[in-house]
Amino acid sequence: MANYTGYTYFVTENYLEFNTPINENVEFNQIRPHIRTAAELWTQSILGTYFFNDLLTKYNAQTLSADETTLMTYIQPAVSWRAAAESMIGVTVGTLTNKGLQKQNGDNSESVDDSTIKFINKHYNQRAEFYENRLRKYLKDNKALFTVFTSTNNTDSDLKAQWTNNYSQDITFIGKWNNNNRCNNQFGELDS
Repeated sequence: MANYTGYTYFVTENYLEFNTPINENVEFNQIRPHIRTAAELWTQSILGTYFFNDLLTKYNAQTLSADETTLMTYIQPAVSWRAAAESMIGVTVGTLTNKGLQKQNGDNSESVDDSTIKFINKHYNQRAEFYENRLRKYLKDNKALFTVFTSTNNTDSDLKAQWTNNYSQDITFIGKWNNNNRCNNQFGELDS
């Protein structure tokens, strides 16, 4: 397996600042690991591992084809909004230090409550889902342009490309567990 340490995972600091609510006051080193996580957890499952790694290598070498450059206009917003959602806990609530989890605080700021964090996180994830669905549709409609995407190397790769969303496997549960091991979410519905 190739080592992708030090790679840019499809989005830059400038891209995030101009296309998400993350601004220049947030230290980019707090966001960077969440970009990689977002790309690997969510985008890789859409593209398939082989195609994902191929695009990642070309993106960092600046050797994308014209079609792959167009594809980036679908990948980048999906990764950006997932990274914004993924970074919410670390940036808003706190960071893990040698003293344990530390809550963020500033002289002229006030921390938000848990329900606000959950609401914003859900909002960011909904935006990510929108862009991920656009990416899926674009790939489905234009798969002939991407031979690496449709190759047997990609269909036999670690994560195979997905045509449908798989959000029932989301990691964050909002709500409380009931006696039947099901989560009552914030809308009063039972998650299956």
